[in-house]
Amino acid sequence: MSNENKKFNFGAVISSIQESFDKNERRKKQIGLGNSLESASNDPKDYVVLPDWFKKHFGIMGLPFGKFIQISGKPDAGKTSLSLLAIKNAQDQGHAVIYVETEGKTGPEDLISKGIDPDQIITISTAITEEMFESVHTSLDAFFDKYPKDKLLLVIDSYGNTTSMRDAELKMTEKAAKVGGASQSNRLGLSAIKAKQLNNHIAVLVVNYSYANIGSVGETNAGGRALEFFCSLVIQASRKAWYEKTIGGVKVRAGADVLWKVTKNHFAKSLVDEKGSPLLLPKEAVLRISSKGFESLT
Repeated sequence: MSNENKKFNFGAVISSIQESFDKNERRKKQIGLGNSLESASNDPKDYVVLPDWFKKHFGIMGLPFGKFIQISGKPDAGKTSLSLLAIKNAQDQGHAVIYVETEGKTGPEDLISKGIDPDQIITISTAITEEMFESVHTSLDAFFDKYPKDKLLLVIDSYGNTTSMRDAELKMTEKAAKVGGASQSNRLGLSAIKAKQLNNHIAVLVVNYSYANIGSVGETNAGGRALEFFCSLVIQASRKAWYEKTIGGVKVRAGADVLWKVTKNHFAKSLVDEKGSPLLLPKEAVLRISSKGFESLT
């Protein structure tokens, strides 16, 4: 439609609105025309950039600042391997890292073996939901107070392993009749992180677990609908088989072949190929995880 046939001169209106925000550039960027709505960025500075296989399967360069990404599933499916890869890449790209470890399974030797400098990470070790969020928010505030222009990766491993203080205080006979204790804490904690993303460059990777639905088919991720709502990309991970090698005539376990299914991808709808046509992404990725890192098998 030509400009002559358009009833409203919204360009002038938007300029007036933006001027009302004076020098607040963040607020000015919130106002625009329909064609300014957010699409998946192709600029590496907007991500903790991951290897090419990540973009091949999920359409984006890595973990975007300002967004939540979730990988959920059963043990030995590559969830923590992804978190350590993300931490290594974040460090290599000059970004800060806050690592929440709730299961007590990752130590300094695990970080060092992946090329990660443990002295360049803020670690939070707790399995209490409220303590986790409080420590995360305190750490974010302290970091950005000192380094306001820097970028940060927040990794929570694993989210589903946390327990609310409210749950600990309820009697067993009361638990069946009350809503899960962590649900309200989850929504409040996640909302506060999202609010901090408005003013600071924070990428969030949530490692989670899934469990079978009782009385129905399928699986559910821990954390409830609040976590699903906040995540722009959700990956459901499972192990297909152990990857074995024969060394000296003996078979040894050398890694795992995993299946990652995409259950939510808000970025995909804005992706186009070189000709401008919608880019159709695969729903599943088969990956091999070994001492060599991640290798795409599809």
